[in-house]
Amino acid sequence: MRTGNDSTENASRSGHVRLLDYLILIRRDMIAGRFGMHLGEPDVDRLLGFVTGYHACQVVNGIDDVEYGRFRDWLRDVKHEFPPEGWAAKYLRDCGGNHEQAIRKYLDFVAEFVALSTK
Repeated sequence: MRTGNDSTENASRSGHVRLLDYLILIRRDMIAGRFGMHLGEPDVDRLLGFVTGYHACQVVNGIDDVEYGRFRDWLRDVKHEFPPEGWAAKYLRDCGGNHEQAIRKYLDFVAEFVALSTK
């Protein structure tokens, strides 16, 4: 798995950018204060819609993003952070209604998983 720093290189080799790679890019830009260039104002429903749509687009185009599936399983089975209500509702509640913190929590889990899977 790539860390997202070379997303364009990854896209040129495989024909697409995997979802976790793009989420790492969003996280990097969020840390740098540039979240808005991806989804506008921080809003968990926007990010949830983006993730769901990106994944659906991959499926429709025959792209089997195995790493994203492994991430979801890890989030549910290892971290116990993917409840039936979904991560967005849980993280927004955990973060007292702060959308930016809830998004950062999700993206931090993405980064943790990517770091673990590149070891």
